[in-house]
Amino acid sequence: MKRKILLVLPKNLEINFINVSEILKLITRRSGGAPVLSLATIAALTLPDFDVKIIDEDVELVDFNESFDIVGIGGFSCYLNRAQEIAREFSKRGSLIVCGGSPVTFKPERWRPFADVLIVGEAERTWPQFLRDYLTGTIKLEYYERNEIDLSASPIPDFSGVPGRIMRKYFWGIVQTSRGCPYKCEFCSLHGYLGNKIRYKPVSNIIQEVEQLYKIGSFRIIVIADDNFSSDKKKAKEILNALTEWNSKKRYPVTFIAQVSIDVAKDEEFLELSVKAGLTRFSVGVETPNKKSLEETKKHQNVRSNLLEDIKKIHQHGILVHAGSIVGFDNDDLSIFQQQYDFFKESGIPNIQVMPLQAPDGSPLMKRMIKEGRYIDWEQSAKDNPGQINSMNTFTIIPKQMTTKQLYNGLCWLLKNLYIPENFIYRLKTFFENYEQSPIKDKLKISRLPLDFRSISMTARFIKFILTKATPKERKVFRKMYNVARLSSHPHKFLFLTGAFLSLLNTHNILRKSFPLIDSIEYPLK
Repeated sequence: MKRKILLVLPKNLEINFINVSEILKLITRRSGGAPVLSLATIAALTLPDFDVKIIDEDVELVDFNESFDIVGIGGFSCYLNRAQEIAREFSKRGSLIVCGGSPVTFKPERWRPFADVLIVGEAERTWPQFLRDYLTGTIKLEYYERNEIDLSASPIPDFSGVPGRIMRKYFWGIVQTSRGCPYKCEFCSLHGYLGNKIRYKPVSNIIQEVEQLYKIGSFRIIVIADDNFSSDKKKAKEILNALTEWNSKKRYPVTFIAQVSIDVAKDEEFLELSVKAGLTRFSVGVETPNKKSLEETKKHQNVRSNLLEDIKKIHQHGILVHAGSIVGFDNDDLSIFQQQYDFFKESGIPNIQVMPLQAPDGSPLMKRMIKEGRYIDWEQSAKDNPGQINSMNTFTIIPKQMTTKQLYNGLCWLLKNLYIPENFIYRLKTFFENYEQSPIKDKLKISRLPLDFRSISMTARFIKFILTKATPKERKVFRKMYNVARLSSHPHKFLFLTGAFLSLLNTHNILRKSFPLIDSIEYPLK
C-alpha cells in the first residue's frame, strides 16, 4: 500500500489585507484567494510510493480523524500558532511531522519544538531525498539545501491532491515564473532565502502551468507570484510575448496581475507588452515619498524615480497600480503620515496597503535592530497573544523619531483617512482621468473581456447585493463610484469599479477588526 502524506497550509489567524470578506464570498461564491502553489510543487516532487492530499485551511479545515504517515506543514511565520496545534494533534496519532519554507529556513528554532524533520532552503532536491530516507528508515532531523535551484528542475505543480470542489472555491489562479530579486531592501528577507540572482522557469513550463490552471480551475484571473516579475526585463518580455500568444487562442482570455518594481515605467516596450498579454494590475512597493527613508532602506530603484510621474505613466497604459506603503523608518518623523496621505491623494492609486516597518526573520533590518537594541520579537508576542496581533498592528521595531504608540496612532489615522469613501473615490477618478488623458490610449491593445456564464452570474449577484443587502450609505458610495467609472472608455472600467467597491468594503471591515478604536484616534502629536 502507498504511504499517505498530508500537506497543509495552516489557517491564517491574523487579519490582513488579503482576507476574503463575507461580502466577497457571497458575490463570488469563492472563499479562498489562490491555490497553495508551494504545496502543489511539493506534491509534484513526491515519489510515486506516496499518495498526497493538500489542505488549505482557509477553505477547508483539517480533519484530525484522518490518518496520515507524514504531515508536511508550510506557510509563513504568522501561521506558527496554528502550525503547532496541527503538528501536536497529528503527532499524538503517530504521524511524522515535517516543516519547511522560508520561516523554517530563517528561524528553525521556532519550529523545532514540534517538528520531527525540518526542510531548510528550497525543496526540489531535499524533499525527494527525505522521502527516500523515510522509505529506508534513515531519516535525518534536518535537510539543507545550500545552493540556488535551477528552476528548469522545478516540476509543474501537481494540484491533484486538491479535490475539484475545493479548487472551485479559489478566486484566482497563481503561477511563479521566477525566484530571487536583484534588490537588497533592508526590510526584506527574500534575498536571504532565494538570493539576488534571478532564476526563471523555462517559458514552455510557465505556459504549461497557466494552461493547467485554465483547465482545472477555469480561472479567468491569474496572479504571477514572483516577488519582482520585472527583475530581468529581457526575460520578462519573453514571457509576456508567450502569454500574449497563449491568451490570443482562448475564447475567454485571462487577465494577469504581477508584482513589479516602479522602474517598469521607464520601459515603454515592457508596458505595451504587459497590456497585450492581459496584465491589468501591477502591485508596486511604493513604500514612501520620503527619499531619505528610501535611501536608508536601500530601495534605490525608487530613489531614482519620480514616483508620481511613473505611477501616472503606468496608469496611462490602462494598468491599475496597487501600492504597498511603509511608515516608521528611522528618517520618518511625525510629519510622515500627512506626507503619505498627500502623496497618495495625487497618485490615483485607490488600494494602498500601509504597514508599520517590520523586521522579519532573515532580514538585514532584523540584524540591525537586534544590534541597536530596538528589536521586538513579534513571533513570540503572537505566540503569547494569539488572535490579538495582526500584520497591521504588529510592531517589530522601536521607532527612532517617535514612540511605538505614536506609530500606531499615525498608522490608524493614515489608514482611516485613505479609506474615507470620498478620498478613495477621488483617487479612483484620478486613475480614470490619467487613462483618458493618455497620449497613447488609442494605440493600446487592451483585450475586452467576453461575457461567460460565470461573469453574468457574478454580475447578477453583485446587483442583487447592491439592491437588497447594501446599506443606504453603501449604495450612495457605489453610485458615486459608478458615475466616475461610466464616463471612462477603459474596456475594464466596470471590472475596476466592482473590484474597487468590494475592496473598499472589505478594507473597512479589516480596519475595524484590526483597530477597534480607529474612528476615535487622532493625528499623533509631540
